[in-house]
Amino acid sequence: MAKHPSLETVVERVRTDVIGGAADTAKEIIIALNDVVQASEATDAATLLDEIGSAVIDILRVMPSLAPPINALHRLLGRAEAALAEGISVTELKAEIASAASDFMNWAEIALQKIAQYGAEKVNNGDVVFMYSMSSTVWRILRAAKAQGKLFSVIVTESRPANEGLWTVTEMHKLNIPVSVSIDSCIGELVPESDVVFVGVDAISSNGFALCKVGTYPTALVAKVHGVPFYAAADTLKFDSSTLLGLPYRIDPIHRHEVLDDSYPTEAKVVGRIFDETPPELITALITEMGILSPTAGVSVMWQMKLSERLNALLPRWVRGTI
Repeated sequence: MAKHPSLETVVERVRTDVIGGAADTAKEIIIALNDVVQASEATDAATLLDEIGSAVIDILRVMPSLAPPINALHRLLGRAEAALAEGISVTELKAEIASAASDFMNWAEIALQKIAQYGAEKVNNGDVVFMYSMSSTVWRILRAAKAQGKLFSVIVTESRPANEGLWTVTEMHKLNIPVSVSIDSCIGELVPESDVVFVGVDAISSNGFALCKVGTYPTALVAKVHGVPFYAAADTLKFDSSTLLGLPYRIDPIHRHEVLDDSYPTEAKVVGRIFDETPPELITALITEMGILSPTAGVSVMWQMKLSERLNALLPRWVRGTI
C-alpha cells in the first residue's frame, strides 16, 4: 500500500539527518503522523490506530536514539490508546489526534521560551561563550541574551563528521552575534579561554548521562578541568523514558565515506559513533523549562510520564534493530 507523502518525506529526512535538532525532528514526526491520520480512510478507530502503529514502525526503522521523538510518540500514541479504550468513533479519534498534535506543538514552543529565559541568565555581559555543534535550543538562549542587551561572543568548532558547528556560524551571523570557528582538535585550547559552555542534548538517561553529538564528552572534560561552567539545554521531552526499561541507546556508527574516500586502503576501518555520553558529574546543570536542574533529577520527571503500551512493546526490538 502506498505511504502518505508526509510520512515518506519525514522518514527520508530522518534517515538522511537533515532536520537538525532532536526537538525539530519530534515536531516534524508529529506533523507527519497527524497528516497520515487525517487522510486515513479507515472505517473504525482500531484500524486507524493500527495504521498509526505501522507509520511509527516506518519512522523507528530509520531513527537513532533521540528522546524527543520517542517521547512525542508516547504522547500521541498514549492519547490514541486512551481514547480507543473509551470506545470512540474513527471520526472522534481523528479529532483527538489533531488535538494531541496541536497540544504538543504549543507545549514545545512554551517550553523553549522558558528555557531561553532561564538560560539567558547564565550569559553575562562580555562573556565568551563556547558552543559545541549546533542546537536550536541553545540558539534561542543566545538570542534571548542578546535581546536583553548583553554583549558577548561565541566560539564554535566544526563538529565533524557532519560539520553541524558550521550551522551555528551561520545562525550567529544572522543574529549579529560575533562568532569564531575552529577545528574540533582545538577544544583543549578554546574552552579554557571561554567563560561558559552551552550544548544541546539529544537525550538524558535515567542515571543522568547526556547523549550528545560526539565531541561533547571531551568538551565537558576540558571544561571541568579548567573550571568553566558546562550547561546542557534540554526540555523534559529529552528525558529518555526508555532508559527506565534498561534499554541501551541505539547509536549509528561513523560511516567510512565521512572520513575516508576510495583512495585509501579498504582494509583501513573507520571506527567510532556519532554520539557520545557525558556523565552527570561533568554537567554543571541542565537548563529545562522546569528551571535549572541537576542532571540526575531527570528520573523523577520520567516517573511521571504517561507511556504508550504499544510503543513500549516496540522499543526493545527497535534498539536491537529487528523492527
